Amino acid sequence: MASNYPPGVTGSEYEIVGPDYEKETGELCPDCGGPCMEAGYRGQRWLSCLNYDHTTDPGDLEPLCDPDRKYDEERDRQILEEGEPNGHSQ
Repeated sequence: MASNYPPGVTGSEYEIVGPDYEKETGELCPDCGGPCMEAGYRGQRWLSCLNYDHTTDPGDLEPLCDPDRKYDEERDRQILEEGEPNGHSQ
């Protein structure tokens, strides 16, 4: 299938598809104290100021919590413990 994108462009880049989500947040802009929107893309999130055209860097905020990952890690830990003699690791 032919693509209309130039070489090296897949079409799934942020500049083309935009954020994975956007939502209102109670957090205030760290620069001006104004209201913000939270946006996320591929596990990173950042705030976009609604008063002015600026955003925080994605690294400035904690990464998104992935409840599925936490569940999977806990399940794997329990399975490993059940497989050990007497339920204890050696």
